[in-house]
Formats: sequence, C-alpha cells, structure tokens
Amino acid sequence: MNEVTTAKCQNRINTYYEFGRIYFGPFLLGFSRWLNNQVGKNKIDKLFFFARDGYMMEKAFKLVGKEEVDEKYVYFSRKSIRQALLHRCRDFEDSLKYISAEKYISFGGLLEYYGFDEVERIRLTEKYSLDLKQDFDVISLAINDQIKRVFYDLQDEINKRSIEQDELLLEYLKQIGIFGKVGIVDIGWKGSMQYYLETYLKEHSLNVELVGFYVGILPNKELSGNTYGFLYDEDDLRLRKKVLCFAGGLERLFQSLEGSTCGYKKVGGKIQPVLSIYEYEQSPEIQRYIIELQNGALKFVTENKNYGMSNKLLTYKLIQLGVKPTLKEIKIFSPFYNTDGSKEYYISQKPLYKYSFCEFRHALCNSTWKNGFMKSVFKVPFPYFWIYKLLKK
Repeated sequence: MNEVTTAKCQNRINTYYEFGRIYFGPFLLGFSRWLNNQVGKNKIDKLFFFARDGYMMEKAFKLVGKEEVDEKYVYFSRKSIRQALLHRCRDFEDSLKYISAEKYISFGGLLEYYGFDEVERIRLTEKYSLDLKQDFDVISLAINDQIKRVFYDLQDEINKRSIEQDELLLEYLKQIGIFGKVGIVDIGWKGSMQYYLETYLKEHSLNVELVGFYVGILPNKELSGNTYGFLYDEDDLRLRKKVLCFAGGLERLFQSLEGSTCGYKKVGGKIQPVLSIYEYEQSPEIQRYIIELQNGALKFVTENKNYGMSNKLLTYKLIQLGVKPTLKEIKIFSPFYNTDGSKEYYISQKPLYKYSFCEFRHALCNSTWKNGFMKSVFKVPFPYFWIYKLLKK
C-alpha cells in the first residue's frame, strides 16, 4: 500500500515538473530574452527584480542575460510601500486611494490593507462584529459609515505604524542603491507598484528615474517613468485580456516560496524585509509541486537559450491554457489559493449544487483565474473566456 501511495505521489510530482518544462519554461524563456534586449536598448546598468514575482524572472535572466548589468532581487510590495504612505493621507476617503480591488473587498482585505496581520484581523472582526469574508463595494466605500467608524477608531495606530515604516523604507532604498536611472522588473498589470514607488520617491524629493519592465502593463494612473510590456502595453493591447484572465496562475508560477513583503525592520544596523507568513508554510506538498514546476521551467530555459522560435510565440501554450483550459490542466492548479485577507482558491473546491448564489458569486469574483474556476464548476465545453470578457466590461 505504501509503495502504491509513494508511486502516486511521485507521479504527481513528475506531472508538475513536466508542466513547468512544457508550459512555463517556454514562456519564461521568451520573457527573459525580451528583457535582455530591452535592458540593452534602454541602456540600463542597474536592474531590480521585485519580490515575489521577480524570483523566477531573475533566475532565468541570469541564464540568458548577455548585457552587463548590476542586478538585485529586492523586497517591495504594494503593501510595504503603501504602509509607508498611509500616514500622509488627509482623511478616510483619501486613505482609500491605494485600493487595487476592482469591485469588492472583504473586511479582512480592508484590515490587511491598513496593515493589520492575521491574528489582529481575527481580533478586530470580533471587536466590530464583522465577518472577515463580508464583502464591501469598493466604489461606495467612501460613504460607508460603518467602515469609516472602524478607520477613525484605528487611525492613530495606522498612522503610528505608517510613520515607522516610512523611515525604514527610506533607509532601505539608500541601502540597496536606488538612485539615478534604474530598471525595475515585476509582473505588472496596472502599474500600481511603479506608481506607489514613484509617489514615495516624490514625497521624499529623491531624484530617481524608474524604467519598468513587465509581462504586461497598462497603468491606470499617470506615471513619470517609462513602462514596457512583454505581451502587452499601451502600444499593443491585443493580448491583454487573454493574459489577465490567467493573472493569478502566472503570478503563482513566477513567485518565490516566501511570504510577501509587509514592511521593514532594522537588524544590526541593516534594514531587512518583514515577510508575511507564507501561504503554503503548512503545506510542504504544495511547496514541492511549485519547486518541481519551477525546476522544470529553468531546465527548459537552460537547454533552449538559443531556440529559434520568436519570444511571443514561446508563450502561446501557457496563454492558451489560461484562456481555454482542459479539465486535466485545471487539476494542476487545484491545490493553489491566495490569502488576501482570507483564503481564496483559484478553482472551485466543491460541486455547483453545494454553493448558495451569494457564496458562488463571492468565490467567482475573488478567483484570480475565472476561466479555470468556471470550467471546474460546470465541466462542460463552453466559451468561458467570452463570459470573462463580459464580466470585465
């Protein structure tokens, strides 16, 4: 019996390795070669890969990079920069300007947004008699008296933590050497990371020119620095929706096996990142799957650096999976979830008949791979990407 179980586990591990080699590897190779070309064209001699999505980008760039460039893997997140900026907000309404959720944000997500950790969030839900998963409409948050009262009740603590993080972040920027013209590498989407960092640099009158390199980018706020997207940017948006429908899956493939950066601390005179608890810390099996698929991808990059196919064509297989997955392909992502205030799975964890309408809507809205989620629930062939585009209108 143990031999059978061991064989099944090994087969599953092999499945993830092969997935990395066949699907993610070509995508990673295409991006890395494109990045190397862009670094040369833009005369970048200092390049910063942002944790966590920059983890695999840096590893692959080292394998294919031919440009002489000083590169570093550095610790930033929307949260770590946002925490340093919150104390500068005028009031409750102004404090909402950094929310990136499109339609709904849970109470747990709001508490996380304002800088409270998992233990604190549980305590605060009890204090205010609100459920962690209770959703609020982002558009009407500014006139929500209930949330407004919570904010002003917690404002002193929010500002105290923010001021402390502001001072530490400033030291961290100096420590890693962000000055002059620098390239930054991240997965992209709406440009919020570059916007946050530019805002912070401006608040401190730091003369830094950021040039952003992303898988895909369409800033929703005006940026002072240039941005370049591998698969889409302002000059060519044809692939944008096909990429974004699988945004959560892409992020998981690129990410390191560590928690996201939630702040900074000083240890022995040096600034170090404070990382949140890694979402899969208690799931060594899932960690093994991720390690294997990343190893498979890097193996492909190593063996095919000079492969003749164009960089964009190399991404086709993975993009097609995101748009129109098979049931077999969906199983690869069945264990994965995000923890943005509460646990949200990429695909459905139970049959359709076990959902209430509100529960199904919440799960679908919060899934970062809606095509995959719908396919996992309904099973049958259907134009799920068409539905996704309708939902995004």
